[in-house]
Amino acid sequence: MLLTSCIEKQDKNKKAEYSNSTDKENYPEWFRDAKFGMFIHWGPYSQLAGEWNGQKVPVDKEAEWIMHWFKIPVDEYRNIARKFNPIKFNAKEWVGLAKSTGMKYIVLTAKHCDGFAMYHSKVTPYNIVDWTPFKRDPMKELAQACAEEGIKLGFYYNQKMDWDHPLAFGNDWDYDNYWAGYGGDIFHQKKYSTYLEEKAKPQVQELMTNYGPIGSVWFDSGLYTPEQGQEFVDLVHSIQPSTRINSRVGNYSQELLGDYQSMSDNGLPAGGLDEYFECPGTLNKTWGYSKFDTLWKSPETVIENLVRIVSSGGNYLLNIGPKGDGEIPSATVKIFEQVGQWVSRNEESIYGTTANPFGKLEWGYCTVKGNKLYLFVRDWPQDGMLYIPRLKNKVVSAYLLLDQSKKMKVDQSENQACILLPSKPTDNPMTVIVAETNGSPQVNPMIVLQTEDGSMNLDYQKAIPHGKAMRRFNRKGGYHISKWTGPKDSVEWFIHVDKAGAFKVSVEYGAKKEWEGRRFELVVGNSTFSMPVQYTGDWFDYFKFPVGYIEHLSAGDYKVTIRPKESNDDYLMWLRSISISPVEKIKQEGWGVNEDFHK
Repeated sequence: MLLTSCIEKQDKNKKAEYSNSTDKENYPEWFRDAKFGMFIHWGPYSQLAGEWNGQKVPVDKEAEWIMHWFKIPVDEYRNIARKFNPIKFNAKEWVGLAKSTGMKYIVLTAKHCDGFAMYHSKVTPYNIVDWTPFKRDPMKELAQACAEEGIKLGFYYNQKMDWDHPLAFGNDWDYDNYWAGYGGDIFHQKKYSTYLEEKAKPQVQELMTNYGPIGSVWFDSGLYTPEQGQEFVDLVHSIQPSTRINSRVGNYSQELLGDYQSMSDNGLPAGGLDEYFECPGTLNKTWGYSKFDTLWKSPETVIENLVRIVSSGGNYLLNIGPKGDGEIPSATVKIFEQVGQWVSRNEESIYGTTANPFGKLEWGYCTVKGNKLYLFVRDWPQDGMLYIPRLKNKVVSAYLLLDQSKKMKVDQSENQACILLPSKPTDNPMTVIVAETNGSPQVNPMIVLQTEDGSMNLDYQKAIPHGKAMRRFNRKGGYHISKWTGPKDSVEWFIHVDKAGAFKVSVEYGAKKEWEGRRFELVVGNSTFSMPVQYTGDWFDYFKFPVGYIEHLSAGDYKVTIRPKESNDDYLMWLRSISISPVEKIKQEGWGVNEDFHK
């Protein structure tokens, strides 16, 4: 009753904030600097190891979803959970493996979709202490081990799905409630809310209260309304304000909630984003343990994923799936040991760094710390010349990170630097070169060039945002510019035209119904366009709209800028790209020169 009464004190009518503290300047330093974390998917499903009654979970499907895949009845799955006895679980060994691999935080599945609590919950006896012969609390033991080793502890909690609870979402084989929460005649929002109030919220409150400082809460699957998601955000922050919450707390088809963005599973961003983000990834194909899944990533792949993500400004949350007895698979340990050795040698280039300021680099990746550029050379140039594009600063020194005595010659022009490398790499899979500059590295803007047919596509990777405009991710796996509300919030690109002529200008964006009619201003050189935003749909549906024509654009350099024309109480649009296409190309593709088009 105490838990329920505390939750009832929250303001149920509070408007959803859509985003909390994803701005980097106000972010807790631990998450900003951590870069690398361990995800742990572990529960009763682990003892099944991907097989039930002779049926095997395919390797390309999630083993932890075995209850769902084979429609295991609740009563039978509960009997499976009764036998869960992970006697080989050793919290100190798990935390020690994370630490030796270079991981700075751990996230354990406290409750996955199966509804079973992997900690001692007082909300329901369906938990690892009261329900199983194990009688121990892994969360408590991990909390103590993490505190001893200086590792942050977080927990995963699936707030939307619970295949054990009759009023939650997802179990359509035992309960007639698969559409619970969508407003159906039988199972409607009120009944779904009962699950949230009776189980989900009280359990989150337990986890936030009973296990010391919690670094992060990893929600999953989203909720139906922004208000529901905001209630979980408020609940967590009311107990531990500095705990970080991922973006999957809210409805995937609506604006992101939480404190940082979760990429798609195994998703790797093509370029930098303007908010903190985290890439959750598997070590093989599945998250929970499967005896059939031996498709392990190589240490080299894990290292490159880590570097790619860190150089884009994000964190890498790499998963392990312990066995049902609590043992970590030997293949996992072997891979982690090799990754940890490389990370340990090169840790200066990983932790506490900021993102690559250059965009895509043909030879590898880059991070920044102070006046140092850390250059991760993946593809060793055959001519021994490593080019750093668009660098304004002078490079005062270049050397191997692992041997500062090995100085390298640097040639520099107005718009790039060139480092003369040794004849061969000195580390595997990437050699790190340090380039020290005279001051904080400054970079000239990227210039967008015409393609062979004369067109130019201006997307988020090449964009330079100003004010509140930000490059963001959405849960459909796309990227866009968002969070801009007024004329001081703008995005710009720089283009170079070789092939002069007449051009058609188009804007591709998504917009909700309430944003319709808001006006934007688009400037290309000396040409200015202004148009109202049109509704495209609420599920990040992007459409391309014509803006206008430029009768003649001469050869030369131009700036392209787009911004809200007036101040709004919400966002202007989700801008995906701007296209500048020669009129001759438009004619060849069948678009009328004087007619609108809509893709």
